[in-house]
Amino acid sequence: MAPESGFERLRRVDERLARQRRIRSIPRTRLMDRSNPMENYNALQFKRRYHMTKDTALYILNLVGPTLVSPLKRGCQIPPMLQLLAAARYFCTGSFQLVIGDYTTMSQSTISRVIKRVSISIAKLLPKYIRFPTHNEALRVREAFFRISGFPGRSDPIITQI
Repeated sequence: MAPESGFERLRRVDERLARQRRIRSIPRTRLMDRSNPMENYNALQFKRRYHMTKDTALYILNLVGPTLVSPLKRGCQIPPMLQLLAAARYFCTGSFQLVIGDYTTMSQSTISRVIKRVSISIAKLLPKYIRFPTHNEALRVREAFFRISGFPGRSDPIITQI
């Protein structure tokens, strides 16, 4: 390998400086303050805000968390726990997306995408947790309800008079 000339070394330094200038010109993403509700709220405060216990939130997060992680590693990622809790607050309160966004320091459009992502993740669990009865099973359940309390099909004299 031949020794490097002064001009070659000067060219490499210029390239390195140009690269550093290009890197400095890339706008930096500002990180938002995304505090952890699991740490900030005690059990009662957490339940009042999200209508579930911390253990329930962790259980659901274990089920849907992997599907809430974005495959793209750019920008400011929203942790799966915050996505789940933002969607849970939206589901439980029936509030507007803008209000939920203000509460979680996310934009309304981000909240909309988070709600969609969490809803789809939960809906994919439907076959694991919900099983509809077959026709014969439904008939047996209906008969059992009728034997217990006359439901359904009970003729109530008060209702028939009206």
